[in-house]
Amino acid sequence: MSDYVFYTYFAEGREHFVYAETGRSRKKEKDFPFLESLLRFTYLDIWSLENEFKKMDKALLDFYKEPTFDSQPVVMSTLTELASQHIYFEFLRLDWQARFHHAEQHPDEDIHTILPHKQLSHIPSTIDMLQKQIMRLFQDVLDIDDGKKKPAQEKLQAYLDKEKTHPLYAYKFQPVSTVYERIDKGSFAETLHPASLYDLVEFSLRECVKREQRMRICSYCGKYFAIPRRNTAEFCTLTVDENGHTCKEVGAMRRWAEKKNSDELFKEYRREYKKRFNWIKAGKISPGTFYAWSAVAKGKRDECAEGKMNLEEFKKWLGES
Repeated sequence: MSDYVFYTYFAEGREHFVYAETGRSRKKEKDFPFLESLLRFTYLDIWSLENEFKKMDKALLDFYKEPTFDSQPVVMSTLTELASQHIYFEFLRLDWQARFHHAEQHPDEDIHTILPHKQLSHIPSTIDMLQKQIMRLFQDVLDIDDGKKKPAQEKLQAYLDKEKTHPLYAYKFQPVSTVYERIDKGSFAETLHPASLYDLVEFSLRECVKREQRMRICSYCGKYFAIPRRNTAEFCTLTVDENGHTCKEVGAMRRWAEKKNSDELFKEYRREYKKRFNWIKAGKISPGTFYAWSAVAKGKRDECAEGKMNLEEFKKWLGES
């Protein structure tokens, strides 16, 4: 049934996806930093897409009841939109395009087998479960800041053992078929020609565990990201806005601004503190009055440092206190 091309492989620190439309010879290729597709999949808001899957499910059920109903435009337009959001759905789009083509060429075959609506309708709940399992694997096995001084393999075994007492806790690794083949002139790699959307998850997650890939929570967006060996990165490189700014870029700018504001904050506090302390010597205020002011000023300073008031508000308070 699969008269299209779709395969993926890892090379030179990146993941590559090669695919071609049904009946076309020209291939397209996309590549991303290692593990980016799995991470984006893990944080994909799948329930925001639930209505799209329901729409496809209804179109197929209507087609089962009334063979003259054309469900293909509904399903394919929806899958095209989903494919624009994540590369894994590109495989799904090509697979269903091939299924509709096969159904047209073989009208005597069982349409429920060729176009199984449950394969689409169950995707949101299945992905939701996978996302939770993958996240727990990051937390339990690969998080380098978890404080556990245990080998990754030992932590992996403990993660898998939790399935015995907490059903559906751990990701269940499944057999997947790969081929060692040429990817370009003079280069070879282990490649996956997926049979399902979930083979893509398996391939990336298996590679992640095999490499004992170190993971860390980004200090800016709070999501996990992969870090290379001997790297102290605090921010991920996933884009965060329409201008293509990454957490690494935005986080670094924010950290610099916070440091600058912090330096200015304590500079203003120390200047006012010294001025008022000298007032004691000059007999302008009593020690009791100074220390009462100092306690309040320290509290205001800490509020400003925590973002509860801005620097200009703190300066104004100092001038009026």
